[in-house]
Amino acid sequence: MAWDNHFLDSLSPADIAALRPHLSEVTVERNQLLDEAGDAITKAYLPIDAVLSVVMVMRSGAQVESRTIGRESGYGLLHALGSPLSYERMLVQVGGRAWTIPVEALRAAALGSPTLTQTIVQHAQATIIQSAQSTACNSLHSTEQRLCRWLLLTQDRVGSNLLPLTQEHLSIMLGVQRTTVTAIASHLQERGLISYVRGKISVRDRAALERCSCECYEAVQRGVEALLERQAGP
Repeated sequence: MAWDNHFLDSLSPADIAALRPHLSEVTVERNQLLDEAGDAITKAYLPIDAVLSVVMVMRSGAQVESRTIGRESGYGLLHALGSPLSYERMLVQVGGRAWTIPVEALRAAALGSPTLTQTIVQHAQATIIQSAQSTACNSLHSTEQRLCRWLLLTQDRVGSNLLPLTQEHLSIMLGVQRTTVTAIASHLQERGLISYVRGKISVRDRAALERCSCECYEAVQRGVEALLERQAGP
């Protein structure tokens, strides 16, 4: 059976057999809050075609995205090996389907399986790569470059040219004013890279979008692919 999630599809037959009774498919909606900072994580989410945003929230209420998670991995995996406490807000960026599994069930299975534990750690490392690159990107690159990178990553995870995204959501994820996103989106649309209709962005020229993006998109892709290829082994 293909699970349409890289973490699940990469597991050994024995490990997936241990998890299978605890897995449930759910549908999540855009902007749905799944976990809040300070919550104890009770369920891990493994996206199929949904995309999740992990967001850091400041005392002022300002928030910025630290990473996104799609079908390449999951959220809550590492919590099964350590503290269940969340220090981040997790919400749904693009609605769709995801697998869920109780963290305690994942923890119990990992305690009896070094291979499952290793797979969890390697996927956690992949998210660290993305977070570290995002930190550098937010500090060093222009908002236009970051927006292009963000659109490319989202398209990869959705698997479609049509991205159900609002400019308000983009401004929150990038940590900038909505007017800034509006101006940049209009500029990209004039150049034929994207088209925008309220609540939806269509990628029209991916190659040009890649050229407009910064080096961080390719760096994240290379790093994650290399890590997960090593996981697969010879």
